[in-house]
Amino acid sequence: MNVALRLEQATIVVVDDDLSSRESLALLLESEGARVVTAHDAEEGVDAVLRTQPDAVVCDIDLPGMDGFYLIQRMREDEIRGDRTPAVAVAVTGHSDDAYRLRSIGEGFQCFMTKPIQPAQFVAWLAGALGERAPG
Repeated sequence: MNVALRLEQATIVVVDDDLSSRESLALLLESEGARVVTAHDAEEGVDAVLRTQPDAVVCDIDLPGMDGFYLIQRMREDEIRGDRTPAVAVAVTGHSDDAYRLRSIGEGFQCFMTKPIQPAQFVAWLAGALGERAPG
């Protein structure tokens, strides 16, 4: 199956305080057919996640104020309360050490990617994870 077709119906929230990173990710995902909602910090990201109940979230870990771990905790709590299928969650960060990777996975992210991401690898992983989330 074509990767673009697998992202075509996806709603994805992208949270990153760096404008160019946020816009690059949004453009990449939109070019693959996804509907993208962006946020510049965790609070705005939580609002977007609760409002849209996305298929996936791509979130920077280091954000001003509350970090990406705050966002994932709020999102997972809301999914449990609403008895919804968990969104696919990707942590994107400049940190490459194992402590961040392990904490990210432990907090509820399924994938940990170090900036700068490799677009083809990122899209392929995300498409595969979304395909597993909603088989059909």
